[in-house]
Order: sequence, then C-alpha cells, then structure tokens
Amino acid sequence: PPSVSISLVPSSSRPGTSRLLCSVMDFYPAHIQVRWFQGQQELSGHVVATDVVPNGDWSYQL
Repeated sequence: PPSVSISLVPSSSRPGTSRLLCSVMDFYPAHIQVRWFQGQQELSGHVVATDVVPNGDWSYQL
C-alpha cells in the first residue's frame, strides 16, 4: 500500500533552520499531487518538488 512520511530536516543552505520533507512511496498510478497547507491556506512559496521515480514494480515514489 502507499505510504507517506513527513520529516523535519536541517537546512543545508540556511544553518540553524529546518525544513519539512514529505516522502510518498509505493503509489500507482504515477500521477500524484502533493500540496502543503498552513491552516486553510495552500503554501506555494519555498516549495520544491522532485520528479516521480519508478520503483521497477509498477509502483512509484516521490
């Protein structure tokens, strides 16, 4: 089944600060939308996304 994990990781570009990292694993089909919200407001600034990567077993990760 698909899984999601959210981690707080130190920022390499800004010492003393941290950022949130969201990992989505083992989902199918490949189309997925991941969005960040603070309260009811969607956050779009300072959001970085990676490409969807195939796992080789018809599932994907992001």
